[in-house]
Amino acid sequence: MNGNGVPAPQSIADVEELVKRLYKPGTPQIIASISDQLLKLQHSAEGWQLADALLGSSDQNVRFFAANTFTVKLNNEGHSLDDDTAKSIQQRLTTWLAHMVNQGDSAMVVRKLCSTLTTYYVRSPVLWDRPIAAVAHSLQQNDPDSTFLSDTLLTLSQNQIVVLLWFAATIADEVSKLTKDSIANAKIHDAMETNVEDASRLVHSALKAQDAKLKAEGLKAFLTWVNYAQPMWPRNPEALQHLRILVAPATECLASREVQSDALDVFRDILESYTSFFQPEHMHIIGRIVREQVQPVLQQALQDRNPEGLPYGQMIIAYGTANVEETAEHLDTSEHAATIINSHFEILKAPGYPGDDDELSIMSIEFWNTYVEYINDTLFSRDTSEPTPQWLPSAKAILTQLVQLLWAKMATPPGHVAKNWTNDENDALREFRLDATDLMLSIHLCLGKDMLQKLVALTVGSLYDKQWRALEAGMFCLNALADNVLEEAAGEDPLAEVFGSALFREMGDFSQTIPSQARRTAIDMLGSYGPYVERHVEYLGDAIRFLFASLEMALLANTAAKSIAALCSACRSSLTNELDGFLQQYQRFLDGPTNDPYTKERVIGGIACIVQALKPESAKVVPLLALIEHVERDVQAAKGYAASGTSDDAEMSELMGVAALSCLAAIGKSLQAPEDVLSDLYEDGAPAKGQLTFWESEEARGVQQRIMGCFSVLQVLGTHGDAIDAACQVLKSGFAEAEPGPFVLPPSVTVSFLQQCTIQTPQLESVLATAYILITQHSKPNSKRIPDEVQAICLQIAMFIAELGRPNKDPGVAQGCIDLVTRLIPYYTYILLVDDSPLSQQLPAMLDFTLQAIIGQDPFPKRSAVEFWAKLIRPRVDTIPESARERLDQLIAVYGPKLALTLMRQIGGWAQRSELDFICEPLKALIVSQPASRGWLEAALLDANFATSKPVGDVEKRRFLMQIFGLRGDLRKTREVVREFYAACRGVPVTYS
Repeated sequence: MNGNGVPAPQSIADVEELVKRLYKPGTPQIIASISDQLLKLQHSAEGWQLADALLGSSDQNVRFFAANTFTVKLNNEGHSLDDDTAKSIQQRLTTWLAHMVNQGDSAMVVRKLCSTLTTYYVRSPVLWDRPIAAVAHSLQQNDPDSTFLSDTLLTLSQNQIVVLLWFAATIADEVSKLTKDSIANAKIHDAMETNVEDASRLVHSALKAQDAKLKAEGLKAFLTWVNYAQPMWPRNPEALQHLRILVAPATECLASREVQSDALDVFRDILESYTSFFQPEHMHIIGRIVREQVQPVLQQALQDRNPEGLPYGQMIIAYGTANVEETAEHLDTSEHAATIINSHFEILKAPGYPGDDDELSIMSIEFWNTYVEYINDTLFSRDTSEPTPQWLPSAKAILTQLVQLLWAKMATPPGHVAKNWTNDENDALREFRLDATDLMLSIHLCLGKDMLQKLVALTVGSLYDKQWRALEAGMFCLNALADNVLEEAAGEDPLAEVFGSALFREMGDFSQTIPSQARRTAIDMLGSYGPYVERHVEYLGDAIRFLFASLEMALLANTAAKSIAALCSACRSSLTNELDGFLQQYQRFLDGPTNDPYTKERVIGGIACIVQALKPESAKVVPLLALIEHVERDVQAAKGYAASGTSDDAEMSELMGVAALSCLAAIGKSLQAPEDVLSDLYEDGAPAKGQLTFWESEEARGVQQRIMGCFSVLQVLGTHGDAIDAACQVLKSGFAEAEPGPFVLPPSVTVSFLQQCTIQTPQLESVLATAYILITQHSKPNSKRIPDEVQAICLQIAMFIAELGRPNKDPGVAQGCIDLVTRLIPYYTYILLVDDSPLSQQLPAMLDFTLQAIIGQDPFPKRSAVEFWAKLIRPRVDTIPESARERLDQLIAVYGPKLALTLMRQIGGWAQRSELDFICEPLKALIVSQPASRGWLEAALLDANFATSKPVGDVEKRRFLMQIFGLRGDLRKTREVVREFYAACRGVPVTYS
């Protein structure tokens, strides 16, 4: 018994019985089991004999298994056959093939035996000369070694020629999988130049036959040989000519209704993948057939909405793409070009929606992309002194028509149609719209302002006619062009027709039945064209009223909130007079059903942008406090829910608390001055030297106290990651400011926030990153130094490191801690070096922790640690007080040998190949700045703990040491030497990226 419970056969009868008893369609494990048993017979010769005998079985399943066994044995043992055995197997297989064909065996068995013969061809040590001719003569039951094919084909039956076509196609397919990396394979490929002659004669006879089945099989064989020729004979016109003479009879199949579908598939495949196969005269013939035979069928199918027109449309798309140059440049003189353009127009004009019953519109985008790309390449690659191509006006006229057709095709279906669509159909329409707008971006490069005017006219016309879906398509197109249009001031003029129309008044009239998609796209338009509206404040009123009305509609609230934020940010200075109304609208929104965390955050952030634009600074206090008051209410609500103790209320507490902090962060971010606006913080008059700015006054401190008071929500949400992260965003919003402001909170706030954390605090990495930014802001050359706060941060980091114990316990936190310590260098390095300070007792553990990180497997703590040591070893002396310099020298003297051993062990094979460049940084720092480093590194290389995968002798180690010191800190060359030594220690070849 084998592993599948199949008893091992001992004879032919046993195998036949097994197959008859066990075989069922779709049971590959039984096929594998029986074939496996055939291969496990005692001697190889017996296996061949048994398989050969089984080919004569009366059961076709047994014959199929016999052919399969021959295939497997040929793959495994074919290369080791002696010449006589190989020729014997060839003769037996061709004889059996002829016998099965002539007795009318099933296609399954015959195809399998054809595959077996092909396997013999590619695996046999004896090159089979002209196998197609040999099989043909065997089918005729003549001498299979005869090679006179032409006469033989005349005497073969239809069924015999079909089998011969299968065999010829299988040879081309299987040989195409062979690389030319061996002499045997190269000989087989060379022989294909002879085989193609026989294949050509065979296919030609099939294509000229009257029988449709023969024509269909001939077309398949033709395509298979062309696919073989594409990579193998790119510069072999003699071999290709044997296939190119088949184009004429193959094109006749395009006119034959019986095999037209097969012929369309074949020609489309070649046009798409191997256009250069066709010669100009071939393209002319194909073009004529497309015009006379293919286009009429397609046109009728489009009118009838008949899906059988699909292959005809695909053929026209492929032909047009392959002949794009003629189509673009000879539209006025070429019937073929006119056919292509008109057919593609008809495809887009046809009824139906892309993704539902219109597949061709989606496919046609490929042709139009190629067409537009050719035009743009021609226009932008020509020299400015060259005349404009004469064909350009015609091409531009075509593109103008195309824009209108794409716009019409992009209209979404009405509800009664869309409700029956599947997700796949919805996705297909969405994909078409995106592809079509990408195409429009390319068209805009050519047409420019003319295209914008066309889209504006279509959009405004749809508005006046109240064709809402067409209007939505127009706005969708305009949104796609927004970035391009806004880059060219001259191109904005046509937009006045849209923004000055009744568009937003109509959209904001919710008594009218307008599709939600149209209103969403109108909202997106205000977000996309915010800079334009900023320059044309006369359009702001209608826009804002529409957005706030939309904010109260459940289906539109999120989109409206996003556009309100974008529009308020872009137009802040123009909206200051409307601020009171905005605050009232926000209160109304909060009282409604569409207020959720996302919409609240976006809208309050948008209003805060307007507050930022108020002048003078003191004018910001009242509206800012009004916004903060909304946040405080959510904070109190979160605390109230938390106090109740139920699980549902706990969930509400988290939701309200996180929303409060997120809104506060949005306010802080919006109060930052826009990057493109030069801000004057001292409209009340610049303060005299030593005088406080407004935001350092007592009144301003009251605002800050209210902001900091919102952090009290962390008393109930301190174990929730989203709340911690939102609080970090609030703090960071003040770090970006260059001058005092309401969110520029005292550094002690961030320090206190960090001190309340433990290593179990969720999102601790975000808190560490926030503290990192704080130190960075106060490390700039002209910034205020905060040594007390930095020392407090370091003590907290030391506590985290002590709690972690080892970096791999939490690599993310470990990296954050090491990064913070690294950030002390250069301006706060001395804080680490103060004798008898609380930190001095923790410093050894912190330094040991960084060395553990270098040794560890986690890449990010390791990179942070090597950066720390590279900077610590070479600090800027002018930033360190004299009293601390001696302490630093002592520290490096103690830790230098440890660091040297750690680095050498990494270079000796412990590190990953990709980490070597980072490890070279502290190595370079040691070599350049520490005279004692030579001794440290030599001792490390000779240390017993310097273990490598492949032993490296002391001579090699000293040579390596001499090389890196001889380079005197040349980082690029040092990296090369380190990589070579690393490879030697690992026993692998040196590779360079």
